Amino acid sequence: MHVAERDPADAEVPESPAPAGRGRRPVLALVLGLVALVSAALLPLAPVAMSTPTVSWPQDPQRPVSTMLELTNEQPVSLRAEFSCAAARVAGATADGVVLSTIVPDHPAAGSDGLLVTVRDGALSILDRGRDVLAEDVPAGDCRYSLRADAGALTVDRDGVRVASVQPRAGTGVLPDVDVLVTSADRLPAADDLRVELTVDDQFNSTPAPAKKVLIAVLLLSAIGSLVALRRQDRRQDRRPAPSEEAPAEEGAVRGGAVRRLVVLVDVAVIGTMALWWFIAPLSDDDGYYAAMARNSDATGFVGNYYQLLNQSFTPFTWFYRVLGWWQVVGDSPVVLRVPALALGLGTWVLLRRFLARPGALPAAWASRPWPRLGAFVLLGLTFLAWWLPYGMGVRPEAVVGFLATVVLVCVAAGLRGGRLFPFGVAFGAAGLAIACHPTGFVALAPLLVALPRLIPLVREGADRITVLTRTVLLLAPGAFPVAAAFADGTLHEFLRAQELFVTMSGQNHWYDEWQRYMFLLSPNPMGSYAKRAAVLLALVALGWFVALAVAARMRGVRMSPALRLAGPSLGLAFLMLWLTPSKWTHHFGAMFGLGPAFLTLVLVSAPALVREVTGGRRIGWPVPLAVLGSGVVAFALSFQGPNQWAYTWLPGMPHAGVPPFVGPVSFGSLLVWAVVAVLVVAGVALWRRRRAAPDERRGAPPWLVAVPLVVTVFLGTTLGYLVGGFGYATLRTVATWSPWADALTDPLSHGCDAAGAVRVTDLDAARPLDVAVPAPPPDPGSAFVTDGGWFQPGPPPTPVGKAASSEVWGSLVGPDGEDRTGSMTTSWYRLPDVGEGQDLVVLAAGLLGEGNRLTVEYGSGTGAGQPTVVHTQELTDTEDAPIWRTFTLDVAAARADGATSVRLVAEDLSGGNGGWLAFTGPSVAPLVPLTRYLPAGAPVALAWQLAFLFPCQRQPLTHFGITEPARYGVLWVDNPQTSGVHDATWTLGRGGLFAPIARTSSMTELAGVIDGSPGVEAFQVQRFGLPYPVDAYDLHVERTERLGWQGP
Repeated sequence: MHVAERDPADAEVPESPAPAGRGRRPVLALVLGLVALVSAALLPLAPVAMSTPTVSWPQDPQRPVSTMLELTNEQPVSLRAEFSCAAARVAGATADGVVLSTIVPDHPAAGSDGLLVTVRDGALSILDRGRDVLAEDVPAGDCRYSLRADAGALTVDRDGVRVASVQPRAGTGVLPDVDVLVTSADRLPAADDLRVELTVDDQFNSTPAPAKKVLIAVLLLSAIGSLVALRRQDRRQDRRPAPSEEAPAEEGAVRGGAVRRLVVLVDVAVIGTMALWWFIAPLSDDDGYYAAMARNSDATGFVGNYYQLLNQSFTPFTWFYRVLGWWQVVGDSPVVLRVPALALGLGTWVLLRRFLARPGALPAAWASRPWPRLGAFVLLGLTFLAWWLPYGMGVRPEAVVGFLATVVLVCVAAGLRGGRLFPFGVAFGAAGLAIACHPTGFVALAPLLVALPRLIPLVREGADRITVLTRTVLLLAPGAFPVAAAFADGTLHEFLRAQELFVTMSGQNHWYDEWQRYMFLLSPNPMGSYAKRAAVLLALVALGWFVALAVAARMRGVRMSPALRLAGPSLGLAFLMLWLTPSKWTHHFGAMFGLGPAFLTLVLVSAPALVREVTGGRRIGWPVPLAVLGSGVVAFALSFQGPNQWAYTWLPGMPHAGVPPFVGPVSFGSLLVWAVVAVLVVAGVALWRRRRAAPDERRGAPPWLVAVPLVVTVFLGTTLGYLVGGFGYATLRTVATWSPWADALTDPLSHGCDAAGAVRVTDLDAARPLDVAVPAPPPDPGSAFVTDGGWFQPGPPPTPVGKAASSEVWGSLVGPDGEDRTGSMTTSWYRLPDVGEGQDLVVLAAGLLGEGNRLTVEYGSGTGAGQPTVVHTQELTDTEDAPIWRTFTLDVAAARADGATSVRLVAEDLSGGNGGWLAFTGPSVAPLVPLTRYLPAGAPVALAWQLAFLFPCQRQPLTHFGITEPARYGVLWVDNPQTSGVHDATWTLGRGGLFAPIARTSSMTELAGVIDGSPGVEAFQVQRFGLPYPVDAYDLHVERTERLGWQGP
């Protein structure tokens, strides 16, 4: 019995009639294909209308109002500032003496990173990025200064005469960072005393010029015409399938009866599991990140990084985000945003079913017999779910790439089977769309590259040189479609500039860093979870044995089925194609959730008969089965050594969260457990054969080889059972409280605002200070601490001093040298209140808690006017060294248990040097309110990308015309409650972080909070920001300038 039928691609193809191949030269078809390819090549170079916004300030020159102005690019393209000597004198008469500052003047970065023009005691000073540009006395009488800056130089003229000039130096330009436009002069005598104008960098925001629109139309029409011409070429060739592709005689019997209904049940089980997973799946690694990119693209005018890298353009990988942005109009709940991933997963399953159901795909022994055929589809369902569930649900682009790669596989198989070129044309277009979706899209090229040796004869068949050229061009022409999708409003310059930003600010991996992906896969963290390891490790082991089997089959002249010969090398090449990606995360394996199951199913069902053919029925020595089963056992155990961890969640309700899977005393990561499973399955197969199998089956493949797909089935079933069962159980346990999975089931449209409805925070504006029981004297005049002061001036307490949570404030940052002051102080004793449900007793602190600085809560017992006796203490500490005000919750219950009736604070500042200060408030009782009520409707909220997917009701700040909307609140993700979420890259200036300017423009307060059903979990961190100036006290004028595709602003 032969395993595989003759490959029709290797069969002799009948000659086509002469008129079809040689009589007429399809000149029009050749022209159409060439026009499509040339148009695709020209499209990135075609002209666009580039946005060139200009900001003018102040709006009323005689009554200037300082304003927020956070430039997304941090620096403008150019800046021009003019001020009169009268304006300089007016500003010099104020306490701050600020004529112009582009960063909050009190912040140290105003002089080191921005432009700072001041007048003090009649002396004019101009600082630019830490460099002294000009220092001179303001002349008497009328005069005028003009300052201009661009990438090449910063110059200062007085009355038309150059008085100062600076050029860029190594690593530092002359254009200042711009967060604000500030002056301390509130009234000026003349309308031209102060004028600032800057050109904003919005170079990625472009629209097609008329010529480019025409080119796009020509490209699309010619690409469509090329596909039509390919179709007509196939019809003229009149190719027919080879006889070996006809369905076997038993096919009709197989398709009927109980087995057919059971195959339908496999479909029902797979689709039902996918539908359940749609609701209860955890977040993928970047759901919040990519959803924010797509949402903001409409306001920005292009698909940008949004969160960091100065919102660099994602050209050419943009079409996926555009489509996702359009879909977000339907809704922003996680369930709604996952609909495209579910649809793509279902489409992939349909294609895989079709791929395996084709005649010749399965070995004859499986295709012609009902129960083996059912087993093949069960195995396909298990391998597909094992790959798709951990990788395919979310808004990452691998869901699209995985589907398109499967489309390419199916189209290539159809083209080889029927000897037709049209399916190959579709495959080239689909592969191009995958590449234009994400760098992992290169895996979609794998089936085409594998089929290339058999495609070339098809192109050459019965054709002269012109016809061969025509067919080649027509095959490649559908690749113009993805070029249109990638560069419809993008340019070559945008791509090059974006890559420059990426490489300089983030850095990228290279092909020789691919080992890092497997290091992550085998690491005990969410990227190496047991479910993410399962299918990938199984595929790698199977590929190794497939290569050995293929070599042996070739040496013995045994032919594999065409489907396996296509699927196996395609998956192997797809793994190699991942080497091209500029990052090495494990979620990129999701791009193969179609190719992987196709190969795994085919190799597992084909291996027994193939081995029998290769060996000629001879018995195989024990080392081979030991190696095969042993490699599987190692892969199974290594997979289950991965932890039950998922990205950016503490897994509420999940049993055994954070550790490798186990049930009772049985660890699924044990080699012994899987060795026993393998032995039992082999013994079961041998026993079944001895008792029930037909005589011809007893002479078939050895029991160990038949057992291989059964052992894999047990492994995959265990993986899927633990995965789906675990999240299902967690859902049931948290229905009455909150978890992402329970909320998705009970409120799929997020009318309750998902996580925001489950988070409660302290409302500091409604805080009530405690009553004094035993007063303490104020700090001594020489003490390190002062009353109602002593904090970082750009970051005052969240409420006015003397009110609410800031009724009493002390601090040790006094004057320029305040960080070196040392000392201690003790507050009054306060009556310890009864804190009811929905309230917290809180203290706010800023600065350094550590390295000699301490803030201790002492709880006392006693009545009367005497000093209470300390019966309980609580240290307020964290690892922060920042001017952020942090809210600490006092443990009243523990103090009451020790008999406490009063409370006081003891502060020590024993540190010095940079950051060596401490400020704090007196204790107060603050109510806990739902976050949905605390955050004003429509307020811009800086949502951390790790959790933004779970806050669909909160509006994220827009980046529009190169200007970032200032955030008023923040919801941050923290892995360690002792630290702050502001340490993420999105808060870092060096990474071009979206939220980085907040730290130097706004006062920041971290609120205390709780999550319903998760006491003690502090993964979400809510911040409120105090903006020092109005957000829009400037004029914005936007023009569009035509630029060629390789030109910048």
